[in-house]
Amino acid sequence: MNERTSSMQHTDAGIPAAAATTDLPATLTAILSEHLSGQDVGPDDDFYALGGDSLIALRVVASAQQHGIAMTLKDLLYYPTVRELAAYLSSAQGEPPSVTAQPSAGPASDDGLLAAGDLALVPADVETALPASALQVGIIYLCETSGDPDLYHSVIGWETLAPFDEAVFRSALGRLCDRHAALRTSFDLGTFSEAVQLQWRHIELPLSIERLPESDPAKARELVGAWREHGLQLPLDWSHAPLFRCHVVAQPESFHVAIATHHAVVDGWSYGRLIVDLLELYAAGLKGEEARLPELPATGESDFIVAERALLASTEAADFWHQRADVPPLLFERGQFSGAANAVAKAEFPLGEEVLSGLRSAARTARTSLKSVALAAHVRALSAWTGRQEDLVTGVVVNTRPENAGSDLMVGLYLNTVPLRFASLDESWADLARHAFDLEREAGPYRGFPLAQIESRLERAPFDTVFNFMDFHVYQELPDTVGVETRSWWVRGKPSFPFRVDFEVDGTEAGSRVVVAYDPALLEADGVEQYVRHFESALADAASRAVA
Repeated sequence: MNERTSSMQHTDAGIPAAAATTDLPATLTAILSEHLSGQDVGPDDDFYALGGDSLIALRVVASAQQHGIAMTLKDLLYYPTVRELAAYLSSAQGEPPSVTAQPSAGPASDDGLLAAGDLALVPADVETALPASALQVGIIYLCETSGDPDLYHSVIGWETLAPFDEAVFRSALGRLCDRHAALRTSFDLGTFSEAVQLQWRHIELPLSIERLPESDPAKARELVGAWREHGLQLPLDWSHAPLFRCHVVAQPESFHVAIATHHAVVDGWSYGRLIVDLLELYAAGLKGEEARLPELPATGESDFIVAERALLASTEAADFWHQRADVPPLLFERGQFSGAANAVAKAEFPLGEEVLSGLRSAARTARTSLKSVALAAHVRALSAWTGRQEDLVTGVVVNTRPENAGSDLMVGLYLNTVPLRFASLDESWADLARHAFDLEREAGPYRGFPLAQIESRLERAPFDTVFNFMDFHVYQELPDTVGVETRSWWVRGKPSFPFRVDFEVDGTEAGSRVVVAYDPALLEADGVEQYVRHFESALADAASRAVA
């Protein structure tokens, strides 16, 4: 595994010893370069324009803190260049901060998360009991009320170009479950005074295997397809772990793997983390070696719960989101859409390398992120499609992982979808992209405030379109998993929103593309195609002009 990209614990490589003790700008430059794939980082180069995102930012912040630099995600959001960041950190502390490496703090206490009476009810075989997050409860509620077994139930599959050794694979899957408590989690919604997630010490591996005596690629794909379509028909029982399934179709020289799980325990980035860890464990097992997986944060999930509770108690956070969502709906009248949509229809188009390169260039010129440029194009397309020229609100998927060293290694539900309100669209491409970035930056302190709470106060859905920027660079670690190659990736899943736009960068399934999932009972295909044409045109326009 590529240790540089896989862990925020491994951050000293490439940082000069002199810089690590005295020179703040040099240390920051080295840290940024380290986490931006070794790019040269000048003093005025924007971190986000160079390809930085929220997960890479977590690694940067953790590396800085490990070197004694008192820095937060908010600091990097507002001061994204080395020159700005070093000046701010120096002035904020009254003098240039020491950057001598320091040991990380010990694990935080979990005391107080569950009431004493609840703790007495925890089964003996449970390793850890925690309150279920409001995000988890919201998703479970949606799934239960919809009656749709496919909702938020995702399946991802691929072919591994290596012989299948059942004993090694079972061992790798078992160690994966030992490593990630989300795979040993169930929910109890009635026994305790609040909804609780139970992380069990041991589970029975949910592994099924089909074998072909000789290579038959067509038959193997048929068997995988059948499991993908019909292997998940039994209702999911939240009270019994595990809440995932794994299926293997083995041929003599390769094997297909399909993993199905629910977003209540595993989000999109976490899926990638699970797969990389599983293949690393399997590759090491084939060679009779010990896999070198980086250490996970000791208190990541409990820290997330504590942060979420603080937001739930914040009137400021509730008011912030209400103000940003309290405008007329974009697509549906009040009451026309509520609960979970059945977004089974799709429209998509590829993102050619020329367009993607142009969008990246536009982001660098505008000193913002690729995500912000794509979001600006999405908003332009919505405006052209609907005729809304001001006060346009769209949902945007955001990362809510805690600011812990190694939090990008955690597996769980650390995503939220929040409303961003564009008061005016009468701006240049560069200004609109920067505006999109500023809206996310302003929302940063409140990004973990649960969507269900925003909806409850508004008494309707806060948005009816969702934009999801997907750059799962965790999969870049796969080529470094020596001895195990993969191909033929596919993904299946269903969101709860009536209109969702996925902007995928270098996806494993089909490269870079845009996928629009929508509910055909609520939206006509012709109307969705109009949006698609507007979005494709807006992206091409942004990519083809010099953004100033």
